[in-house]
Amino acid sequence: MTFKANDLLTEQIAQYLGKQIIQGEMKPGERIQELRIASELEVSRGSVREALLILQRRHLVDIFPRRGAVVASISASDVSDFFDLWFLLLDRVAQNLAAGWQNDDLARFIELMALLDEAKRHGDLQAFYDYGIEFLSALYRHANNRYLTDTLNDMLPLTQRCLYAILRAGQTQIERTHQFLESLLKTLIARDTARLKQMVGEFGRDYSRLAQSAAEALEGRG
Repeated sequence: MTFKANDLLTEQIAQYLGKQIIQGEMKPGERIQELRIASELEVSRGSVREALLILQRRHLVDIFPRRGAVVASISASDVSDFFDLWFLLLDRVAQNLAAGWQNDDLARFIELMALLDEAKRHGDLQAFYDYGIEFLSALYRHANNRYLTDTLNDMLPLTQRCLYAILRAGQTQIERTHQFLESLLKTLIARDTARLKQMVGEFGRDYSRLAQSAAEALEGRG
């Protein structure tokens, strides 16, 4: 792993470890060995500890006295609570964008939709996931409320973890997610806020059930 000199070291370490957790390379309940990571990345143990505190705030790591840090587990109940809040906030952002987009505000979404189409056709999970997360991040920038934006960005790592668990369940979930994003974009373009609210609510309930089904793996039992 080569780190950029102009980035904050602890944030780089947190992103490196966070990606491993999100993509299932580090399993729920797995103890995080600070010395091994410090040696592997050629950084100080103190920097690793600071990075783990960042991951704790992002709900990817749990830190226990005398036991140290372990990869956080997520129960089906946790997933249900999380998705209830996430789709509530997502609806607010989508409503803002539908009501207020101007000129080229939707250009990047159209570009990303084409990239998602290509990734789906090739069955490329990693590319589909990456473009999907970029789609969400672009959406968050239209919240028009800095507290809402900050909350969604704070929730993003856990969002990524749940989405990755759903998508790796198979091509069916990729196609279902693609269909939702495609419909979402068409509804945003049409400024149909009533349809948008209904669609986000229905998909949120459906996706929450999918995420709860995937929670066995995130809980460390799968």
